[in-house]
Amino acid sequence: MPTPAKLPHDVFTRGVLIATVLALGVFVAWPLANSLFSLVPAWQSAGGDLRAVWTTLAPDVWRLGCLRGVGACGSGWHSIALGIASAVASTVLGAALALLATRGALARSRAGAALLRGVAMLPAITPPFAVGLALILLLGRNGAITQAIANALGVAPGRWLYGPLGLWLAQCLAFTPVAFLTVVGVVQRLPAVLEEAAATLRATHWQTFRTVTWPMMRPGLANAWLLCFIESLADFGNPLVLGGNFRVLSSDLYFAVVGAEQDPGRAAALAVWLLLLALGAFALQRRWLGERSYVAVNGKGGGGRAAPLDARLSWSLTALVAPWCLLTLAVYGTLLAGGFVTLWGVDFHWTLAHLTDVFGIAIEDGALTLTGQAWPSALETLRLAAIAAPLTAIAAVLGGWLIARRQFAGRRWLEGALVAAFAIPGTVIGLAYAQTFNAAPLALTGTGAILVLSFLFRNMPMGLRTTVGALAQIDPSLDEASATLRAGSWTTLRRVLLPLLRPACAAALIYGFVRAATAVSAVVFLVSADHDLATTYLIGLISNGSYGPALAYAGVLVVVLFAIVVSLEAGLRASETKRTRMTVATTLPPSETPGDAPRTPRTARTSRIGRKSLA
Repeated sequence: MPTPAKLPHDVFTRGVLIATVLALGVFVAWPLANSLFSLVPAWQSAGGDLRAVWTTLAPDVWRLGCLRGVGACGSGWHSIALGIASAVASTVLGAALALLATRGALARSRAGAALLRGVAMLPAITPPFAVGLALILLLGRNGAITQAIANALGVAPGRWLYGPLGLWLAQCLAFTPVAFLTVVGVVQRLPAVLEEAAATLRATHWQTFRTVTWPMMRPGLANAWLLCFIESLADFGNPLVLGGNFRVLSSDLYFAVVGAEQDPGRAAALAVWLLLLALGAFALQRRWLGERSYVAVNGKGGGGRAAPLDARLSWSLTALVAPWCLLTLAVYGTLLAGGFVTLWGVDFHWTLAHLTDVFGIAIEDGALTLTGQAWPSALETLRLAAIAAPLTAIAAVLGGWLIARRQFAGRRWLEGALVAAFAIPGTVIGLAYAQTFNAAPLALTGTGAILVLSFLFRNMPMGLRTTVGALAQIDPSLDEASATLRAGSWTTLRRVLLPLLRPACAAALIYGFVRAATAVSAVVFLVSADHDLATTYLIGLISNGSYGPALAYAGVLVVVLFAIVVSLEAGLRASETKRTRMTVATTLPPSETPGDAPRTPRTARTSRIGRKSLA
């Protein structure tokens, strides 16, 4: 095997590589190293030896008192258990929704597929803790569903929602769309020719799914599980709302920074544990995938239609996702209706007072004036998200292409660095940025730039992993064929790979925008008075007990983000359709351009061409 060159020869690849290394060094490695240095004083005061390392890293988070009946277990064990449970459930639900949306009975109808996709995407356009708030209004002690069951069955309401079960339920609702977005692109790229070959060998739909479709979905499933696990580790909004006495690492870190403790050393130690857990999860994911090949797109044309799901499997998946869909619709019905009643659970009279409070509009001296208290944070959120989303998609595609397709010295080290960026929970990034960029040479604290950078390096890894998973299904022979025709790296990426990566690009763009608009963990330490965001403003309303205005704000945010996401998807779909028509028009003979009826039936014309070639 030839030794990779120290630097790529072509200018484009070299430029992308240098820019990637510099960006990772400045905005990932430097903040993390600076954050870790805050542990040095605590380590020195503990003795400065190897034994002091364990003392410095907050060992109380790993206590096992719950097993001995002398107290609770540490927040580290809580985070692991909750993360695994939430990631497994979210991945299973996301995969089921992806299969039903692309191969189920509803997929045969454009309206049905759009409806299922819309329901699957609803939790993605909402701050995670808003889901927790809606669950309290439905399933809390005074929740609508709880009171209805109590009145019907005479059962006393309990506090089961405030603890690990409620946290798990909220995270399943919030993170399933992440798994859906990751898996649906993989399912759409599965080659129909392999399933047709299995059908030719008289395999049933179930056998085809078990032996062909499911193994090819492994990269998407592994990436979805890892993303959901990291999201669970970083989530502190739901633990604050629903956690009760169930502490996790992210909430401990938050209180170590903004609570009465004010202990930056402990916060850095908790950040180390979060990072190590995420990296360990990535190692397990890589081990599960192994060195198998998952190529699904090659240079040989593939036709045919994807095999529908086995009827029994389709009904099983429908029964699995139906409760999730119903609860999701109930949660969002509560979010939309809760802001228009006087006081949820007490006075259900309709009112516009809460909406006017947060998004009031007045006409003064013939000019439109925004009088609502939430307008500045809402407009700033949309502005920064619109800036960060395209940057996130571009960085994700270029980074994924660099890892998956280029060979150069140090590629594995670069992949490890990008993996580290991928595995860093948002809480850790926010804390590291707040500690690093508050003084020269890069004094970014209090600016919009630090928020955009945190969005970029927090959300880019999801698009990067989606791109890597997509490239794993595209045969490298396509790149080699392009190089044989003397096309450079930029031309090959633009003309050959990008058309095949459009689902990954669209997912990265939409995910980048939505996650920037609903980010909590990565920005809670970075917002300022001039650059407040919708999520942090909502946390303030909920903390003050202003549930009516908070629900009105969350409802408006859901509607606006849903409209933007639908518009983006429609625009991308229209662009793809236009591009396909232009491609067909330029490749077919003039007599067969779209809109013109062919003069000769295709079968007859083909037979004449065949006779000429035989002659």
